[in-house]
Amino acid sequence: MFRKRNKLLLLLLVSLLFSAASWAKTVPYKPKRVGFDVDDTLLFSTPAFKKGFRSGKIPFSRAFWGVVNKSDSGNSIVKQKTKQILLHHKALGDTIYAITARNPYNGRYLKKFLNEKFGILRSHIFFEPHGKIKKMRELKLDIFYGDSDSDITDADSAGVTPIRIMRSKKSSYKKKYHPGKFGEKVIKNSDK
Repeated sequence: MFRKRNKLLLLLLVSLLFSAASWAKTVPYKPKRVGFDVDDTLLFSTPAFKKGFRSGKIPFSRAFWGVVNKSDSGNSIVKQKTKQILLHHKALGDTIYAITARNPYNGRYLKKFLNEKFGILRSHIFFEPHGKIKKMRELKLDIFYGDSDSDITDADSAGVTPIRIMRSKKSSYKKKYHPGKFGEKVIKNSDK
């Protein structure tokens, strides 16, 4: 009797799983609006920043940002785990945006680089040095991927689901980084 009951339970469970899988196929996927931070999220950009600091330009001046934004090509490294995530969203039909806290001087070079490496439309790349909340709301994002604490708190404040990308251990920027501190999902092994 015990075996017969176990077989019936197993048969019922398989039937329920099959029904759930069939039902899931009938519910259409609603494309999402997905944003990505740039530095330490899409790119390991410490080499571009080092080039800016070595340039002799006043750090974080217009001229400094001009050097950094022009230096990603040949210096910054695409983070492969984040690229996989982005490509997965594209395959689902999601709309992709990039929002960076960099200043926009020589920003056309960064836009060109991100377009070439990730296929992000240049018109979907935004420079927001004074905070990302307003742009996240304006774009009506559903999800935002970022490495810094401010990426997570900005997304949360904007009503967007934040997801943490891990920084490379080689990143020159060590501040505002406490993965999981806000209860956000953290993508494991996303530091490369």
